[in-house]
Amino acid sequence: MTTSSDLSTAAASGTPDAAAPGRPALSPVRLRGVLLVLLTFGAGATDIVGFLGMEKVFTANMTGNIVLFGLAAGEAHGVDLARCGIATLAFALGLYAGFRVAGRTDPEHVWPARVTGVLCVVLALQTVFLAGWALAGAEPHGTGLLALIALSSTAMGAQTAAARSMAADGVTTTFVTGTLTSIMGGLTAGQTAAAGLRTSVILALAAGAAVAGALMAHAPIVAAAVSPAVLLVVVLAARRLHPAGAS
Repeated sequence: MTTSSDLSTAAASGTPDAAAPGRPALSPVRLRGVLLVLLTFGAGATDIVGFLGMEKVFTANMTGNIVLFGLAAGEAHGVDLARCGIATLAFALGLYAGFRVAGRTDPEHVWPARVTGVLCVVLALQTVFLAGWALAGAEPHGTGLLALIALSSTAMGAQTAAARSMAADGVTTTFVTGTLTSIMGGLTAGQTAAAGLRTSVILALAAGAAVAGALMAHAPIVAAAVSPAVLLVVVLAARRLHPAGAS
């Protein structure tokens, strides 16, 4: 996964490429992979909170959400249409804003500072969501429910844009159908360099969903705190990957 050019770029940009003496080195590209896996874990948790706690709405996986939108349309369920429609629109707006800020990543930079900037906004949105979720006793209804759906979906859209802007082996952190397709396509073509990261991303999405699912039964507020907690770790760790002189 890590190439000599990646490592030389990291060295030139002032990014640390080795751990403390006596510890194994973690290259910038590998650290980026770890952070992307963590983001995917958080997205899995977010989707379960939405599906189980916000009347079966996905706020990170728009493929499933659009299918639910179609189902609601076919059954003429206006309330379901509103929830799924708001989630999809908010996600799209989050994508647009995220791409506008993150822009196109310079190949010489493993993780630009502006990507972390987008993730800081995502963290703020998730924190507001968590506060609203707690105030509603993890049982939001009516307008409050729609507002929380919009907050979560916007955050996940922006997170997706931030990850996608880095073009890190096609990882999106919120949906993995394309990732699974890339794994199988790469295997048939004998291209396995990114298979490890892509497989880890798929497993992380399932793991995040499993953790949140277990928590939703007895500690739904803690379940909603999983994603922002993970994102905070990512934001703090990502500073190691910023180019020299970046704010």
